[in-house]
Amino acid sequence: MSDSPRGAGRGAARGRDRAVHTVAAAVRERTLAGLDRPPSPAIISQMAEEIHATCPDVTRLKCFRLARGWTVEEAIAQFHRMCDREGLRRRGLTERSWREWEAGARPDRDYTDLLCRLFETGPVQLGFARDYTPVDGRPLLSVDPVAAVAQETSEHAERAEASEIGPATLERLRTEMVWVCRRYVVDAPLPLFVEMRRLQERARQALERRIHPPQAIELYFLIGALSGLMANASMDMGRRAPADQLARAAYTYARIAGHTSLMGWARGMQASVALWDRRYADAVGYAEDGVNHLPYGSGAARLHLLRARALAMLAREQEAVEALHAADEARRRTGPAVRDELHDEVGGEFAFRPAKHHYYASAARLHLGHIAEAIEEGHRALRLYAEDEPHHRSYGCEAMTRAHLVVAYLVKGDEESAREMLEPLLALPPDRRIGHLVTTLEVGRELLAARPGGERLAQRIGGFCSVGLAHTAARALPGRSR
Repeated sequence: MSDSPRGAGRGAARGRDRAVHTVAAAVRERTLAGLDRPPSPAIISQMAEEIHATCPDVTRLKCFRLARGWTVEEAIAQFHRMCDREGLRRRGLTERSWREWEAGARPDRDYTDLLCRLFETGPVQLGFARDYTPVDGRPLLSVDPVAAVAQETSEHAERAEASEIGPATLERLRTEMVWVCRRYVVDAPLPLFVEMRRLQERARQALERRIHPPQAIELYFLIGALSGLMANASMDMGRRAPADQLARAAYTYARIAGHTSLMGWARGMQASVALWDRRYADAVGYAEDGVNHLPYGSGAARLHLLRARALAMLAREQEAVEALHAADEARRRTGPAVRDELHDEVGGEFAFRPAKHHYYASAARLHLGHIAEAIEEGHRALRLYAEDEPHHRSYGCEAMTRAHLVVAYLVKGDEESAREMLEPLLALPPDRRIGHLVTTLEVGRELLAARPGGERLAQRIGGFCSVGLAHTAARALPGRSR
């Protein structure tokens, strides 16, 4: 078992090995950056000494291998090539023997000589023999550390001063991210998803260039924001697994960037996916963790409302009602002091405006069975959408509000009002019939089909749901997998 002492020991060993490889990679990168030709045996020896000085528990043979940048398999291949090149008889060197030597075993005299040839050094340097020269008869250090560190630091500072991307590149990437985010409210998801992917790839390529730390932070934020938007688009297209993966990636990038607002939003996205996947306890956990990052403002209100919906599905009525009140209180505390970059400045799909607040509250009330309150909240949302500026009017959320009202009215027994809410929805083109809309209307179709005289309208809903965004995306994107 992984929690046994043996398993814990293996885990600790793997952790130490990763740390050694990290040190070796850093030493090689710093040393080789200042060279205009392959490193000499003396340079390799210096790197091996530095790795060993930093990681004294690692054998010197392993330090020399890491200084060369070789894996064990590559080292054995180089060993055999050396034998062929120098006309020496090939030996049956195995990976097991090499790893035993790196663990502290001593090779025999023949292999010791061959390993010294391979690394162009002596047995003392490889840790296979001791140097008995009196301490006062040999230099304490092979290089002057003061002069070496001064030279290395000076060269590194010169490289660090230069950046391969300018402020205009970051400004352009941010501007395009904001544009695509705001267009998502009013445009169809599939073409925007393709655009988001291209933009994210540009940001990732910029991250791989030589850049300053603040530039890296901005790029991680942009990549995380685009991951979150693509998670939302995946959910709208009926792609459950990719939505979950992208939402988790958005949170990871946000955490690397130290962007608390995006961290909170991404947790909300994970909660939304979990709700869709009927993992209601997970949804509660994600929303609660999100509030740790976003305690106040519209972003916090969204998280409380997502938590309320999940609690309602778990039949925890009192807690759900308390979460609804907490959402109202979080929004009341919105103001200049609690404005955040993502929800209040970037906006677009990241914004959580009052209309969307009431739509979420309506859905939570419906799940609780509070039908009158659900209808009241839904109509309040529709009024706010009608009054809002066109570029803030989310067709998806407005459609979802109507879909929940259809269900609420049918539960209430008011089929006429349900029909009134439904008619505008049936005119939506297929590329805007998002996944949640189809799922919610399927509930309405089942309620209608069970009513005398409701079969015809139920069939219309069935036809509407049979050709939605998920089907459009399935045809456009190859290799679909849920």
